[in-house]
Amino acid sequence: MLELRPYQEKTIQSLKIKMSSGIKRLIMLCATGGGKTVMFCYMISKALEKNKRCLILTHRTELLTQAGGTLANFGLSPTIVNPKNKHLDLTKNLYVAMTKTIMARIEKKEGYKEWLKSFDLIIIDESHLQDFNSLFQYFDLDNTFIIGATATAERKGNQTALDEFYQDIVNEITISELIELGYLAKPNSFGVSVDLSKIKTKGGDFDNEMLGDLYNQISLYDGVYDNYQRLTPNKKAIIFSPNIKSSVKMVDELSAKGLPIKHIDGSVTEIERKSVLQWFKDTPNALISNVGILTAGYDEASIEVVILYRATKSLPLFLQMVGRGSRTTTVKDSFTILDFGNNITRHGFWEEEREWSLQKKEKKKGLAPVKDCKCGALLRLSLMKCPYCGFDFPPQKEKETIEIILEKLQKEDVRLFKQYQKFIKLDKKAKDKGYKTGWVIHQLKTIEDFNDYEKYKNYKRGWAKYQIEQRGIIDPSQHG
Repeated sequence: MLELRPYQEKTIQSLKIKMSSGIKRLIMLCATGGGKTVMFCYMISKALEKNKRCLILTHRTELLTQAGGTLANFGLSPTIVNPKNKHLDLTKNLYVAMTKTIMARIEKKEGYKEWLKSFDLIIIDESHLQDFNSLFQYFDLDNTFIIGATATAERKGNQTALDEFYQDIVNEITISELIELGYLAKPNSFGVSVDLSKIKTKGGDFDNEMLGDLYNQISLYDGVYDNYQRLTPNKKAIIFSPNIKSSVKMVDELSAKGLPIKHIDGSVTEIERKSVLQWFKDTPNALISNVGILTAGYDEASIEVVILYRATKSLPLFLQMVGRGSRTTTVKDSFTILDFGNNITRHGFWEEEREWSLQKKEKKKGLAPVKDCKCGALLRLSLMKCPYCGFDFPPQKEKETIEIILEKLQKEDVRLFKQYQKFIKLDKKAKDKGYKTGWVIHQLKTIEDFNDYEKYKNYKRGWAKYQIEQRGIIDPSQHG
């Protein structure tokens, strides 16, 4: 049996504590490369020792059940539920099942509804995906413990929130902590800005057909070649492309330039896929371009470069793609991200500290601002020296208040200058305190104040007059 890392032991212990308190549906969150599979296989092995019935729901039965895989390392021999296994023995204690297969059989074959309610422990792999939602109606929610394993507990837009299915999250370690402990490789981030303003959204993400057409039109594959050769020559790289057409085009272009590169997508046969992946594994400086097939569940620790030849609005997809390069080896403790889709500026750095919630969060907060160096590196805004090329950024010159005022005033008189100084301080105080605009207006006391504030804010003429009339302020010059 594999030996657990300290944070894995802590994660399992935290799950046990919550389960013993009566919480039956939990998200187990751990970064890609942190060993989610190891943790849930350990939990299953302990449950089987107590003669409990267990089910793993996944999209990757082949990876979980292969010889030398995690299940095998724990001495577990599951019954596989997939389209090939048509005559299933429903009396076993451990199953690995594809969701689509179960959904196809549950209404057509007798015994499957009762079978789903018979489990003591159900593990849902990649539980952030929507595919599993429809199965919850068939679970025995009062008696079955359900653990959703994921690296990205996020749902947004029209997706059903995770709190509809789960009750709590256990998250004992972050990506940055895994890097610091040496369990994940350190990323070096580089990027090329691409104008995506004309790319429409389809299904909650960028339209991949439009994205591919744009990349081909602007010959972005040349940018991939130039930056790969400049920053990571002869290093093993995985490329994520928006669609088959653009992937094949790039592979043709880079192959013509002498790079060892192949394409793979979901339409290739199982034999072809195994052949290409074996070639990629065995070739030290190989590049492989894929379309939607190597994002989750594919582990090749020798990957040194992740090339994002696509843009995505999905944080889970972004983290999964980059995570393909995060495994460490005896000769690798870092990897490089080449971002050609503004993904890092959109989602923040891969290693960013993030807050996860079962509720949907439409807006992301707290992302570190990103700036780019002349060498192409993407850096935190606070860094004043590029760690890659050594460039020293000049200190940012913040214009003093008086300079801003003088620019705006031009030839205005000293009285108005002083008034503007007062208004700036009021606006700043309102912003700092979170006061509404009305608070600032309430501080204006005289006709002069309102007239000057109208000019300062560039309000339409008549605004000050209206405010003065509403407040019943009398012009002292009119009354002796």
